[in-house]
Amino acid sequence: MNAVQLPLVVEAVLLLVAMAFGAALGLRAKPYGKVKLSFHLFFFLWFATGYYFVAQAVWSSHGWNGPGIAVLVMGIALLVQLATGLRMLVSKKPRNRWPIVHGVSAGFVLVADIAAFLLSGS
Repeated sequence: MNAVQLPLVVEAVLLLVAMAFGAALGLRAKPYGKVKLSFHLFFFLWFATGYYFVAQAVWSSHGWNGPGIAVLVMGIALLVQLATGLRMLVSKKPRNRWPIVHGVSAGFVLVADIAAFLLSGS
């Protein structure tokens, strides 16, 4: 494992923890529990902060080649995560299409992270 791949592993672990808390939130009806929601948001913020370091490491070593594009996809999906998450928080409807979009974009983040990990291997 090289120096570029290590932050991607950390990001994958953070994402999986955030996904576990998100799945726990999805099992509950609105209003969401404050503790699970707080943990979910905490791990999202930690992941989003770590994304900066991942992007910096990948783009400085690989540029816009395969891993750089995978990290770009990860960033776009992360913005979708933020937008849909905020939309779900302010929504008054108990069930709508936003949780599906939120879950699918989380899957895109995970797949893009794995792709960047595999493509950045030496």
